[in-house]
Amino acid sequence: MHSYQFPRQKVLCDEKPYSRELLRSLLEVVYSSSVPFTGYLKVAGIGSDLHFLFFLKGAPYAAGRYQKDKPVGYSIQDFGRILASSDDKARSITLCQTDPILLKCMLLFLQTEPDIKAPTSLIDIERIVRHFAEEGNNVIIALCRDRKISFFFKAGKRALAYYSDMAFKRPEGMNIDEEIQLYAFQRPEEIVQAFIFRDMPASKAADVDLYNKDLLFTLLTVGYLKNKRRGDGEVSPATVLEIDKVLAVPQEPSLSSVVLSIESGPQQGGCFTVTLPCVIGRNNCDLVLDDNHISRRHAELKLVENTLVIEDLASRNGTRVNGEKITVMQLNPNDLITIGPINLRVSPA
Repeated sequence: MHSYQFPRQKVLCDEKPYSRELLRSLLEVVYSSSVPFTGYLKVAGIGSDLHFLFFLKGAPYAAGRYQKDKPVGYSIQDFGRILASSDDKARSITLCQTDPILLKCMLLFLQTEPDIKAPTSLIDIERIVRHFAEEGNNVIIALCRDRKISFFFKAGKRALAYYSDMAFKRPEGMNIDEEIQLYAFQRPEEIVQAFIFRDMPASKAADVDLYNKDLLFTLLTVGYLKNKRRGDGEVSPATVLEIDKVLAVPQEPSLSSVVLSIESGPQQGGCFTVTLPCVIGRNNCDLVLDDNHISRRHAELKLVENTLVIEDLASRNGTRVNGEKITVMQLNPNDLITIGPINLRVSPA
């Protein structure tokens, strides 16, 4: 099956057959680089999915996968379990070095629901980007054409393009807005899907601090680590901002979004940055949690006088915060929200 393509900058290993020896040598490259390595390790050939392990400044940062044409954020431990349990003969491995901005574009795409998702024929990209800019937001645009996903980053006068479609010839003299329009509408007969994000922090995985080179190799080949202590690898609220400090991208001071980390349930290990207000429920909601114990519209996160509040929306099984059943309650960083069998840890974005 023809797989999706993502942008690649400096390719250090290109779609080579997977082996433990090759994996060990690539981790050696990552950890011994004279310039701290930023980029990703991609594994293809596990079904139709693509699996990514991201590194920032020489250390693991997050993982994600593109599964059944949909992005799914998951933990580094999940990445290790899947890699260790799959068939070596079917897999290929790629190592690419990137700049931090491309890394962030890919992380957002694999971790976060976009603010807007639609075919380019149905939306006015230029007007939307201009509107976001007027609100003081940076913008990340992903355009998918012929299963090739390209990214465009805009922050004030700063603009960058990252193409996975190597057949596309960048025109000279065009600004980034004109390039986006050209790429989106150059072939009217093709459907181009647009994913548009207001800039937001990309989330660091909760378990990254567990791994030096040897422990990471063990996880990726065995699928687990022995003697993992309870509480190891828990994320603190500040860590979700680390990549944005590297990028030196200014953030809006007002609270407009929060990070929800799933600590139990079928989506355990997922991490989502949600824009407020955010309705959580089983379907047709801002954050969809697929479980029969969760009501269609279960609870809402919102701001009341710039204070984060959760309200139960008359759900069948109720909503709990730190074990207490609530109707409406103010939230604080690290509070634990329970909706059906799913626990969500809330932290600042």
